[in-house]
Parts: sequence; structure tokens; C-alpha cells
Amino acid sequence: MEIKKYRMLRQACYDLQYGMVDGYELLLREFVDDEWRVPADFSILTPELFSGLVAEAMEHLPSKSRIMINLDHDQFVDRKMLDAIINVHEKLPDYGLTVELTERDNTKMIMDVELLRSAMYLTSKGVALSLDDVGSGVNQFELLRPLLPFVTELKFALQNFQTEIKTAYNKLYFWQELANFLGKKFVLGGIETEEDLVIARQLAVDYGQGYLYDRPQKFY
Repeated sequence: MEIKKYRMLRQACYDLQYGMVDGYELLLREFVDDEWRVPADFSILTPELFSGLVAEAMEHLPSKSRIMINLDHDQFVDRKMLDAIINVHEKLPDYGLTVELTERDNTKMIMDVELLRSAMYLTSKGVALSLDDVGSGVNQFELLRPLLPFVTELKFALQNFQTEIKTAYNKLYFWQELANFLGKKFVLGGIETEEDLVIARQLAVDYGQGYLYDRPQKFY
């Protein structure tokens, strides 16, 4: 496999109150037909190759930056993957590394206890945990509830609900209220239009991300 076919692109997350960059999400892309695309298969990269791309990208961002990377459920319960990510954290301690647990179609059934075991292990090594895509797909409250004591952030992906905006608003309100109640950071992702921004302002969302602000881009 040619590693140069793969690279991490960068998308900024913003503090909406002050209009400042709050951190950078690293998004895996594959070079196909002269453009960087979302990979058809995220499992094609070994933990070593994936973590190598993460480390390379982090070294091209300002030190002290908060860096977010995505793992799906399959990757999150893979101890080799977690150890590879922890190794990056230990080698680059000046960066704040956060793993975002995404909702992505998985090839196997993942038990709640497996997710909990991984959350406990990862956070015990100093890597922060964020729950991404909350309210979407399998990332529902009942599945994620045992993980809540170990997370620092809840992230709602508005783009997952573009065809059902009323449902999105109700779910968004629930997850934001839950984050506030638990003292967790709340991030609204998928802010792509001025209408999306109105929703963010109506709910006084403090942190946001989306195409309206910044698109995934090659940065080195």
C-alpha cells in the first residue's frame, strides 16, 4: 500500500463567541482520481500507519493546539489502535489530543462493555474522549450513557439531519441540555448555512464547526 495515497486534512473548530479557532479536527482522506476523498474503507490502514499520519499532521500544526481525530466503534475497541494513538500522545505531549468516537457503519456488533473498557483505558493514559454524532445512527443515549463519565465533550452533527430539521432541533436541544447538566463541552458540527447559524445562536451554542467557517483542507 502506498502511504502517500492517504493524508490527514484539517478542519478548524471555532469558539463562536469570540470567533477564534478552538482546535483542529484531522480527517483521513484518500487520493483518488486527482482529488482527496473520504476513504471507502477506513479499516484499510493499520494502527501504525494511521497513527503515523496523525503524528505527521500534528507536527505541522502549532504546538499547544487541541487536535481531534476520529475513530469508529470498530477502531475504538481495537487495543492496538488505542495503543498507537496513546503513543502519539506521549511523543507529542505539547498537543492536546482528543479521540472523537464517531457513528459510522460497523462490520461487527460492539458490546457496551467493550466501548466502556476502551474509554476507561484511553482516558487513563491522558487522551481526551469526545462523543461525536450524538443522536445519530447507533450513537444514541442508551448506548453512550456508560461512557459519559469519561468524556469531556459532546458533538452534534447537524448535517446528519438536513432532511428532518425539526427532529434535529429537538435532538440538538436534548444533547445540549445534557452537556450543560453534566458540565461537558458542547460542539455543534455541520454548520453549513446561515439558517444553521441561526439555530446555533438561538440555542446559544458556544462552539461550532462546518463548511460555513472552514472546509477540510490540505495544509502541508
